[in-house]
Parts: sequence; structure tokens; C-alpha cells
Amino acid sequence: MRTDALKILSVAAVLCAGAAQAAAQAPQEPRRQAAATAAPELQDTLTAARVSADRLRTAMRTQTGLVRLDSKELNRGFAVFSTPDLIKTLQLLPGVASGTELMSGLFVHGGTGGDNLFLLDGSSIYNTSHLIGLFSAFNTDVVDGVDFYKSGFPARYGGRLSSVVDVTTRDGDLYDLHGTFSLGLIDGRLQLEGPLVRGRTSFQFGLRRTWMDTVTIPLIAYANKENRGEDIIRGHYAFWDLNFGVTHHLGSRDVLRLRFFNGMDRLKLGDKQLNKDYGESGEVLHSGYDDLGGVLKWGSTTAGLMWNHTFSDRLASRAGLYYSYNVSSVRFSTRYWDWDDGMDYYMCAEESDRSGIDGIRAAADFDWEPAAAHHIRFGASWEHHAYLPDRSLRQWEEFGKQKKEFSNQAVGSSYYGEEPSVYIEDEMTLLPGLTANAGVRAALFLVKGKAYVLPEPRFALRYDVSDAVALKGSYTLMNQFEHRLQTTYVDLPTYLWLPTTSGIRPMHSQQAAAGIYTRLPHGMHLDVEGFWKSLEHIYEYAGPASIYPPVDRWETAFTEGRGRAYGAEVAFGWEGEKTDVDVAYTLSWSERFFPEFSDRWFRDRNDNRHKFNITATHRFTKRFEIYGGWVYHSGSRMSVGSQGKYQGTIEQADGRIFHYYDRVYTGPNNIKLPDYHRLDVGMNFIKQRKDGKIRTWNFSVYNAYCRLNTVYADIQVEDGKYVGNSYGIVPIIPTFSYTLRF
Repeated sequence: MRTDALKILSVAAVLCAGAAQAAAQAPQEPRRQAAATAAPELQDTLTAARVSADRLRTAMRTQTGLVRLDSKELNRGFAVFSTPDLIKTLQLLPGVASGTELMSGLFVHGGTGGDNLFLLDGSSIYNTSHLIGLFSAFNTDVVDGVDFYKSGFPARYGGRLSSVVDVTTRDGDLYDLHGTFSLGLIDGRLQLEGPLVRGRTSFQFGLRRTWMDTVTIPLIAYANKENRGEDIIRGHYAFWDLNFGVTHHLGSRDVLRLRFFNGMDRLKLGDKQLNKDYGESGEVLHSGYDDLGGVLKWGSTTAGLMWNHTFSDRLASRAGLYYSYNVSSVRFSTRYWDWDDGMDYYMCAEESDRSGIDGIRAAADFDWEPAAAHHIRFGASWEHHAYLPDRSLRQWEEFGKQKKEFSNQAVGSSYYGEEPSVYIEDEMTLLPGLTANAGVRAALFLVKGKAYVLPEPRFALRYDVSDAVALKGSYTLMNQFEHRLQTTYVDLPTYLWLPTTSGIRPMHSQQAAAGIYTRLPHGMHLDVEGFWKSLEHIYEYAGPASIYPPVDRWETAFTEGRGRAYGAEVAFGWEGEKTDVDVAYTLSWSERFFPEFSDRWFRDRNDNRHKFNITATHRFTKRFEIYGGWVYHSGSRMSVGSQGKYQGTIEQADGRIFHYYDRVYTGPNNIKLPDYHRLDVGMNFIKQRKDGKIRTWNFSVYNAYCRLNTVYADIQVEDGKYVGNSYGIVPIIPTFSYTLRF
């Protein structure tokens, strides 16, 4: 059954690559939320692979490792299939590793990938990708802004170790109806906003859905016709996400906001092959089908009701009630035919795995400026978590009209946790040019048989050497009570989210960062930052080969270890009148120590020692612009065995002799895969019509020089020697899209 599941996952990956080829936990600052009511200006749809945050706003913040992006910068961000993508944009930042090509992995400062806090209007999102990682679940058409932290976390954030991705959606326009329509290579988008009660109540609506199924269905039907029934392929994929929000102004001091999000993916695959029973002379005596199939579903639903109240010019608050539901499920089935004693014989198996997470959170946050030198934030929240994983495995045989079941297993678990927290932080001016952000978060987690109470101090310091040069430093301590457990590195819903228990300790990290941040003449800037980070109580799978983690014994199937990461980052940018250039370089080390795997520290799978990005945009006129981006990083790592002790000799029928040896592992992740690099280019043709509508045609090319970067690698024995093979499946991908803003 495990081998069949692996086949399904392999087909899933190839299907997505083939489609590409065929196409040739914390609130926002209350004041920031309360102020976000103005109608947005019309924006262009430049999809350059670049990150151009508001340099001045970011530089003036005390925290290290903070990048702020607004909707305009996101829609100028990295695009796959001509669709701007939030996570792909963040992957371009220094200190961030992306994992497998085209996937939505986010490995920040040596993180595990499951230690990033994704917030959408205050609600936690666990399933953040569409199309097996090609798209993120965040529709940039409705996003107002993003705060991305990779170090220097303020006390108001908690629950994850490595990063915070805090996404807020826009309030609708209070006075005019307008929106965006876009049709890309494999998806379409519609965004509308406008008044419900002019001047008081507005709405925001965003819908995105793939239309790839309208292409794949007739293609599969044609292939099945050509196969004449001997090989029947089944395949269907669809994803969508829906954002809806209502904003109501009760008066000059009170604003109510309702936010809803639903995103879902469904991938169905199958292969039904004709199996024949031949006679002595080669004639076909009997035939039947071998049938292999699978269905994968994953998605998230969130809802939030927030009330912003302004007490005075110095004190504001936000109270909120949030709901979050995240689900992922995998189902495989097999049916193998044979002919036995004059009757059809089938060996059948079916496996179903599911992970569900429910969360309800109530929170109150306050923003207080008692004096010019102090900006104090404080608040409290209580969150209830329910984790509901289950698995079933059934095996039976069919012999003629008889059916015999010889295995039927079903296991399920339920875990419940309570996570109350309180925090306070003060952004203070100590001396002219010297500011600090000091705070503490009291993190608690209550689970059956155990109560964890863990303080989390945070401190950041900024010293302005001059108007153009700032020095920053920070120290943060973080805890994480939820564990993402997985047995593969593919961005599929084959993982579990389960809580800390009385036997499994919460993950823990400490991080220090420091740097110099400069604004140079002629629109240039140069930032240099170094970091050091330690990880404790992280878990890796240590059991037999498996696609899905064991539901009923995960506390024993995973082994505990430690991690550490350190490095330096350099970011240079130039913003000219018509040309923008961004250059980012990262030198970093990411290591792990698991006593069960090795008695020494070893390199992490995503230990990409060098990472270098350069992106540029040039606007020839208001109607035409081009962009390009080159991405490079050192190859990822994998574990392979080398030739060991001689075991024996095998002589083949043709006289060939093969010697075989033990396979010896010198350590985990002991070889480096080929380096990764690619070039993306594109152009936009923009026209503003007389009626005010803006039309944009985008043409872009992903991987312009067709570098087949390694997606998968294995080791095979050839002529008694171990030979490594790497496989690349993502070639050059030309794409286009049409966007209309009205």
C-alpha cells in the first residue's frame, strides 16, 4: 500500500509539472487597522521579481528583520503563471530558503518550515498553498499589507519560532464601486469593493479559481480514447479561495470589521490498466483491470469579527473573536486483478488519512501613548485548539461473487489544548537617536496532564548614527506548542498538526540579530545584518518508510533533536526615476543534532550556504515596462549511502558477474545536490482608457534559459557502483495574463 501511495504522489508531482509545460498568532496594531478606511488608488500590475518595501518606514522601526509590503509592492512581486504571489515574493528575501522548486516552502533562518506564523486578519492559517505549492493561498488583489518578521519579534506575536507573516485585507471603498478582473494561464481572479451604505459601510470581495480542469478533462478524455480502453487515466484538479469583508463605521471612534476566508484544493488521480492472462500460444484468454487511485484535499476556513475603538488621541483598542478551521486528507485505493480457477480474483486495499484543526480565539489589545517618549502596547488572548487526526486501513479480496475482508483497522485521536497569553511592550525613546522596544509575553499551554508556563522576553535597540545610518540589535525568545509532523518534504497535505503533550515538550528558540542600515545618496540603500539562532525540542520522523505520519503513536515515532543557524545578509537597492534594482546576498549555516541519527552535528536539508538574488525593473514609458530576476542558491542536501564492506558476488545467466557491498551512511544529508539558478523575465503593456479603466497585458518567462534544476534525486547501483541521478522537471515556462482595473 505504501508503494502505491508513493506512485500516486509521484504522479501528482509530474501532473503539475506537465501542466506547467503544456501551458508553454497576534493582532495588528489597532491604530493601523482603524486608519485603513481610505479608498485605495488605482495601481498598475507590474509583476517583476523584486521586493521594494517602504524603506523609510522599515528603517525607522526598532525591530531587526522586519519587511513591510503594501498591496502595490505585492502586485509588483514575484509571479508564477503571471499571477503575483505573496510567499514567492518573501522567498526572494535574504535569510529565506524556498525548499523544492516552485513550492511554497518558507524556511527562515534555518527553520523547519512548520515554524512560521501565518495570520490573515488575525486568524491563523495552516494550509497556505494551492496547486501543490505553486500558489500561496493569499490573494494579492484584496491584501492591504504584510508585516514579515524574521527576527526581532515584538511581544505581541507568539506561537512560532522562525517568522511571522501578518497579512491584512483592505477595507472596501466607502464611496465608489470598483474592482479588478484578471485572467491568467491557469486561473482567473475577480475583486470587487464599494459602499453598502455610502460613507458608513463598505464591502470587499475577492474570488480566485483555477480553470485548468476545463483543459485537463478533454485532454484526458482524448488520451483515453487513443489508449482504446487499455489504459484509462483519471485526473481532476481544482482550487479556489474566497475573501469577503464588511467594514462598518459606527461613528468617528468605532469601527466594526467582519472578515471571512475559505480556500480549498482537490486533486484526484487514477490509473486503470488492462491486465491480460495469456495462453500457451500467446492468445489472450482472460483480462481484467488493475486500478490505482487517490484523492487529496486540503484547505482552510477563517472568520473574524473585530471592534476598533478610539478612546482618545493617546489610547485605542481592538477586541476580536476569531475562528479557524484547517483540514487535510489523503485517500488511496488499489484493486489488482488476477485469474484464478476460472474466476476473477481481486486483491483490494483502501487507506484514508485525515488531519483537522479547530481553533477559537478571543483577544483584546490596547495601544497607548502616555507620553511622547513611550508607545505601549498590551493585551491578552485565550485560544482553544482541537486536533482531530484519524486513519483507516482496509484490505480485502474478491473471488467471484465472494468477498473476504482480512484487515480493517481504524485509529483516531483527539487532543485539546488551551493557550492563554498576556503581553506588554514599550517602544521608548531613551536618548535622542536611541530607541528601544522592550517587552515580555507570558505564554501558557494547558493540555491533559500538563500545564506549561513559559515567559518570553523580547528586546530590540536602535541607534541613529545620523539621518542616513542606523544601528540595530535584538534578542528574542520564542516557544511553539504546535508541531507539524511529516515524513516527506513534498508540499502536499501529508502531514499532521499535533500539540505539545505531557510527553512531548514545546519547541523553543533563541535568536540574536544585529546590523547596520543605511540610506545612501541617489536613491540607494545598503543593509547588512547578522543573526544567530538556536532551536530546541524539534522533532524528525524516525520510523519506517511512510507517506503519512502515524496517528496513534506519533509521540514515539518522532525523535527529538536540536538545531542552530547563523549567518550574514546583505541587501542593496537603487530606486531611480525609471529603473529599480535590488540585490540580496546571504551567507548562512543551518545544522541539526539528533542523537538517534548521528553523534555529531550535521547539515540541514535546506542548508543553502550561498544565496544570491538580483532583480531589476525598467519603465520605458507609462505604457511599457520590463523586468528580470536572477536567482541562485547553493544546492540542498540529501542522505546517500556509500560502498562499504564486500558481501558477495552474483553471476547472471549471460555470464556477467556483479559484486555487491554493504551500503554505509557516513551521516545524514551527507551530499550536496547541484546548485540552483534560473532567470525570469517579463514585460507589461499598460493602457489607461478614457473611462479611467486600466488594462494590462503581461508576458513573462519563468526559467528563461531552461535550467533543469534538481527536484528529486536518487542513488542506483550500476555495474557494482553507486551512481547518483538528479531529476529536473520544470523547464522554461512562458506565460501571459490579462488584467482590467475598473
